[in-house]
Amino acid sequence: MQLGMKVREIQCKSAIGKCGFPGGGFAINPYVGCGHGCVYCYARFIKRFTGHAEEWGRFVDVRTNTADVLRKQIKSSKYKSQQIYIGTVTDPYQPMEAKYRITRKALEVLLEHDNPVSILTKSDKVLGDIDLLKQFKKVDVNFTVTSLDEKWVRFTELSAPSIKQRLAAMKKLSDEGVTVYAMMGPYWPFFTNPETLFKEFKKAGVKKVFTESFNTTGGNFTGVENVLKKNYPECLAGMKEILFDKKRFYEFYKESENKVRQASRKYKIPSTIYFGLGHAAKFKQS
Repeated sequence: MQLGMKVREIQCKSAIGKCGFPGGGFAINPYVGCGHGCVYCYARFIKRFTGHAEEWGRFVDVRTNTADVLRKQIKSSKYKSQQIYIGTVTDPYQPMEAKYRITRKALEVLLEHDNPVSILTKSDKVLGDIDLLKQFKKVDVNFTVTSLDEKWVRFTELSAPSIKQRLAAMKKLSDEGVTVYAMMGPYWPFFTNPETLFKEFKKAGVKKVFTESFNTTGGNFTGVENVLKKNYPECLAGMKEILFDKKRFYEFYKESENKVRQASRKYKIPSTIYFGLGHAAKFKQS
């Protein structure tokens, strides 16, 4: 158990919820909260529904009966052939998974059905379930990798595995025949370089790259601002200008979109771009 982490075991009434992703589908979140403690996490809004006084990243509620509830729910015709995302507002392979195995138990249930499954994670601990993943008819694992700058990653993704560990896990899964995607988002000013990232994604066998601009709503920027003030004061003014000035935001992400397209062509990896420029720009390698 992580030092200073508040852990509660809770019961869920429903194991599956609607997914807010553009493609629709349904979501399973085995945990409430996340031990990775990423300072920019968009899922921190969940805290206000939990009753927790702890900071985001300092509490985890374990939905211990997820698999049992899922086993009953998944039989409904409304879920037949529907896309199931695991980990839309939590990381299903955060440290608590080593003890509770909630994600693995859910996968064991899903194996009995034909739903396409997508796993979203920052953790190489997914390799512990490679035996199950290889049995699915259609499954993919989507790793978040926003930068090769391990220093920046350590400051902003406090307890998540290193980028080196993630890339190695991606390569292992790909070599074992499991489809691997990469989420290059948030796309950071100063710290995200699509050319170098796509080069590593190619080595790791990534089949598609998704990227998005940083969501500044709520308190999402506060943690990032603190990191910049303490460790990158020379970048603070520029980051704020890009993220909060509409003209600069458009200019920066339009230029970044072109860089992503170029890297996508060069390394022959299809990409989907969501940069909040008034549209979702999709680019697929022909």
